[in-house]
Amino acid sequence: MDSKSWGRVFREIREMKNLSLSKVAGDYENSPNFITSKQQVSRFELGKSDITLTKIYDLVENMGLSFEEYLYHVRNYDLPSGRALFEELGRLQELDNLPEIEKIYQELEVRFAETQKQADYWNTLEYKSFLAQKNYKSYQISEKEIQEISDDLFSMLEWGEAELFLFSEFIYFLPETLVFEFSKELIKRTKFYRKIPENKTQVTLVIRDCTNYFIEKSQVEQAEILLNSYEKLIESPIVDVYSRKEYLFVEGNYQFLIGNIEKGNQIFENLAIMYEKLGYDNAASYMREKRHK
Repeated sequence: MDSKSWGRVFREIREMKNLSLSKVAGDYENSPNFITSKQQVSRFELGKSDITLTKIYDLVENMGLSFEEYLYHVRNYDLPSGRALFEELGRLQELDNLPEIEKIYQELEVRFAETQKQADYWNTLEYKSFLAQKNYKSYQISEKEIQEISDDLFSMLEWGEAELFLFSEFIYFLPETLVFEFSKELIKRTKFYRKIPENKTQVTLVIRDCTNYFIEKSQVEQAEILLNSYEKLIESPIVDVYSRKEYLFVEGNYQFLIGNIEKGNQIFENLAIMYEKLGYDNAASYMREKRHK
């Protein structure tokens, strides 16, 4: 892969994220995060000059993108796991380990204070959001933070890994109208990044969570639209068992929402039978408890 391709891909990603040369380079008045001149980045994008790997790494990170994700597009690499922070948050959420989440949040706060990088700021808010959801100590998400997130998500022509993670953690803080609009936009705003299997999986999970959100809110119209989008996302000649059973669980709840008790009960009975065959008796019992009498 020649060096011109590195610059061309960089420019494509930057423009999709609707970021200026100055913003990415940190080349503006009173910038706390200067990397190189905007002219140097422009020459790199046009293939007129090379740039050091260290600077490319910093520039890519400044766009809220992992270097591994950038390499995927440049070299068609299989993307390795570059989402350690998000996965660690998910693991700690399952354990409901709030003290450890708080500890990492505080470490991220220190990091952001040192770097002033937007990616570090979003990572900090993702951890803070879970503490606020759980009403842990005095943690709250401010109106200013919600507005910043809304503005940032609106400004992006394409959503990559950072935006997907950010939105997924803030579904329950954003206004319902915004959640619905962002949900509908999610598919088209991730067209470029859905070439990466891990990101396609994350899109599916976010749409699942948004569908559940509107089912919980008893918003039938929004839930139906998103359920249809969810179903299309998992369409494939071969659908893995996890994706299918996750979809059926959501569909069962939707059938209850619209008053179709018989169909909802049948879905949960089918899930119970599936879990029994796999030897997961506790999960099977839970599915049967979901049925309406």
